[in-house]
Amino acid sequence: MSRLPYFLVALVIFILDRAAKILVEAYLPLHQSLTIIPGFLDLAHTRNTGVAFGFFANSDSSWMPHVLTLISGLALLTIFVFSLRNSSRNRKLQLGLMLVLGGAAGNLYDRLLYGYVIDFIEAYYRSYHWPTFNVADSSISIGIGLLLLETLTHRPQPD
Repeated sequence: MSRLPYFLVALVIFILDRAAKILVEAYLPLHQSLTIIPGFLDLAHTRNTGVAFGFFANSDSSWMPHVLTLISGLALLTIFVFSLRNSSRNRKLQLGLMLVLGGAAGNLYDRLLYGYVIDFIEAYYRSYHWPTFNVADSSISIGIGLLLLETLTHRPQPD
C-alpha cells in the first residue's frame, strides 16, 4: 500500500491548522473572545510561548523558545522516520503518526515564524476550564490516542 494517502493526511491537517490560525489572526483581536456555544465553547485569540496547553509558558529563559523549536523539529524527524520504518499496512499506526506529524508541523511553523503558537479554542464548563488549544493540538491528541490504541491492541505478525 502506498504511503501517499497517509502523508496527505498530515498535509491536510497542516493546511487546516494554518487556515484556522490565519482567520483568527485576521478577524479576532489578540486576547479577545467570541462565544460559539454559551457555557461551553469560545474562540479566544491567545499566544502560547510554552508547549502543549501552556506548560513552560511563563519561563523567563531566553533560550526556551529555541529549545522548544529544536525539540519540535527532532520530533517531526523522528515521527517521519518511524513511519517509514513501519508497514504502511498498519493503518492505525500510520494514521496516528500522520495526525501527530501534521499537528506538530503546524505548531512548529508558528514557533519558527512568530516565536509562539497561536491558540484559539477555549472549552469550559462552569468553573472547569481546559487550556486554550488549536487544530494542531487536537490533531496531535487524536493521533496519540490512535497510537495508544494501536499499542494496546496490536497483535504481532508471525515471521
